Amino acid sequence: MRVPVILIPILATGAVSRSVSFVGQTPIADKQQSSTLILDAPRGDVCPLPPKVPPPKDGLHSSLDFVLDPSYRSRQVERLSRVVQVPSTSTELEDDPWSDYYAPFLDLHDELEKLFPLIHSYAKVEKVNRFGLAYTFNGTNSALKPALFMAHQDVVPIDDPDDWTYPPFSGYFDGQWLWGRGSSDCKNTLIGVLSAVEDLLKQGWNPTRTLVLSFGYDEESKGWKGAGRLAEHLENRYGKNSFEFIIDEGGMGIQTIGDKIYAVPGVGEKGSVDIHISLSIDGGHSSIPPAHTGIGIISEIIYHLEREDLFTPKLDLSHPSRQGLTCQAKHSADYVEPWLWPALESSDYTGLAEALAASRGERVRFLYQTSQAADLINGGVKINALPEKINATVNYRVAIHENTDVVRARAINIITPIAKAHNLTFSAFGSGNKRSANNNHLDISDFSLALEPAPISPTSPSDAIWARLSGVTRQFFETLTNKTVLVVGDVMTGNTDTRFYWNLTRNIWRFSPMRTGGSENIHTVDERVDIDVHLEGLAFYYELIRAFDKYED
Repeated sequence: MRVPVILIPILATGAVSRSVSFVGQTPIADKQQSSTLILDAPRGDVCPLPPKVPPPKDGLHSSLDFVLDPSYRSRQVERLSRVVQVPSTSTELEDDPWSDYYAPFLDLHDELEKLFPLIHSYAKVEKVNRFGLAYTFNGTNSALKPALFMAHQDVVPIDDPDDWTYPPFSGYFDGQWLWGRGSSDCKNTLIGVLSAVEDLLKQGWNPTRTLVLSFGYDEESKGWKGAGRLAEHLENRYGKNSFEFIIDEGGMGIQTIGDKIYAVPGVGEKGSVDIHISLSIDGGHSSIPPAHTGIGIISEIIYHLEREDLFTPKLDLSHPSRQGLTCQAKHSADYVEPWLWPALESSDYTGLAEALAASRGERVRFLYQTSQAADLINGGVKINALPEKINATVNYRVAIHENTDVVRARAINIITPIAKAHNLTFSAFGSGNKRSANNNHLDISDFSLALEPAPISPTSPSDAIWARLSGVTRQFFETLTNKTVLVVGDVMTGNTDTRFYWNLTRNIWRFSPMRTGGSENIHTVDERVDIDVHLEGLAFYYELIRAFDKYED
């Protein structure tokens, strides 16, 4: 997964019983002489808690056994360690699944067959585009839409293994943490889902609702070969809008605010577009340079992209974040900003986003704002030769109130006068001047296929599927922690393999049910997962499968 978990720091404050003033766009408590708002507490009908969904009376053992029984703990350490030991990395540089590069996935599939014999005996197992895995457990009631559980098999490549405390593919367990690449992104999810189903089959479970497991193998490198082909395969078989729900990795996990717990699945994703800037310019000896070399021109472009006409954050009524913020204002009032509730009732949607970014940290800003990052740049071949080919690529994650055309238009507006100032011909996204005979040409284009912001899955208390997911989550984590649990949706700043599955259902949840601090260093040195958190995830998947197996909405 490419998505960093955003941990939201909350201001510890007193009870909400005083006034605030708004200065500019940022609420400031008890300061300045401007229009004052009285902080009324949220109404009783705000952020209602859906009823908990108790485990069905199906004769199966409790999900808490996974968490409390030491034998399950030992077994899961063994399972997760063995798959982490397989170096199933993926990269954009390898497009052919028949390349020797992907040979470790053969070893991974062998391990899965050994670790989960019942699944491989009972399921219809299909390999799509060689390494994509689809497991189907046909239910007895074909009138019920299937449920789809996802994960991905691949992991991010390693830079320098010597930087790691333990070898990155050792699967080392220190008694609390299981270390290694993929231990928390996302082989823990892969093994958790498979373990839940294996355990159900061991108890004689016979599904009423068809269950499908879909595991891609190149999520870390865009997902086209794995999830892209698997989604197409499933849509051809079942049709559009054919699944009850999809659950995949992601979300903001399990967060504690005061005496309440917030489970935060991702119910949407920002869009994505990579703009590639390519300059071809006359070269020559560096002892007779022009006023600006090609590298200087590209640098000027990036300089202005990072400073001009910056994107505006917006937290309007359609943004899923408002649900969680409203619940915080009601149920965790002593632990959040005293101005939060009146700010939510204001129509100043940009001011609200700016205020939250100022209060909770700049990382929160990008839940509400399009981000821009110049990630790649190259040019020049020799110290005494002027560079002739210079390229840069800028990554944008597009906020849900905007689209990729907004990003492209802004790039054109900023870059056009720069090209003109340097007497360059200019083309953008397939239109404009062709490359000139004298080679001084600037072109901008999409580096890869752009992705618009994802559809937002329903989170209304009146939506039956959302209410049931929330009820299962409440039941499990309240039993585990003895604290009130609130389930609120939010938007992910990155993208998961669900980007390919939009046609299959409107109910897509990106949710790794991991407590804050339960996993460390995703995508970097010393990645690891707390085995107790892994066991909680396994138990949650077990509960979710049981709760929806016979359910009819």
